[in-house]
Amino acid sequence: MERIRTYFERFAKLSDAEWTDFTSCLKMKSVEQRTFILQEGEVCRELAFVDHGLFRMYRVEDGSEMITAFSFPGEFVSNYRSFLTGLPSRHFIESLQPSEIYSIDKESLVALYDKHKTLERLGRLIAENLYLGVASRLDSFHFDSPKQRYEDLVTRNPKLLEAIPQYMIASYLGITPETLSRIRARR
Repeated sequence: MERIRTYFERFAKLSDAEWTDFTSCLKMKSVEQRTFILQEGEVCRELAFVDHGLFRMYRVEDGSEMITAFSFPGEFVSNYRSFLTGLPSRHFIESLQPSEIYSIDKESLVALYDKHKTLERLGRLIAENLYLGVASRLDSFHFDSPKQRYEDLVTRNPKLLEAIPQYMIASYLGITPETLSRIRARR
């Protein structure tokens, strides 16, 4: 849980009472490799934070998997849109390694927001940060070359990247595995 507190303190300091109330609402879950924590058509009812392990979020289009996100230790793994709206997810979320996550359900989170304004502020700041990450990824598809997108991914987490099969990396970058091979060969 220290990883979560470290992440949170990038945005706001929590008192011991706030931290205790927050952690009392968390559920630790061990997730085996290749296990879905969310499937297409389900409503995302929890926000989860990766303590260790690796996840991918993807959708299926014309029979092909289109990877839209990877979640590494120290990051959130959830379909936030489904969580907020209560609408069914259009994505799958699957573990790529044995993993541990800490999750909180929406009702508990809302109750914490009502009880602690610092937690409500923290939630807003984290949501803004997550939005900026999504906007940055969208911008990268409009303005960056596939090579630049690959370099950004390598910089983000080089050790865990080794655990991701090349075809998944290519899907995430929006390129073919052959193009990815050429990019890697030029490094």
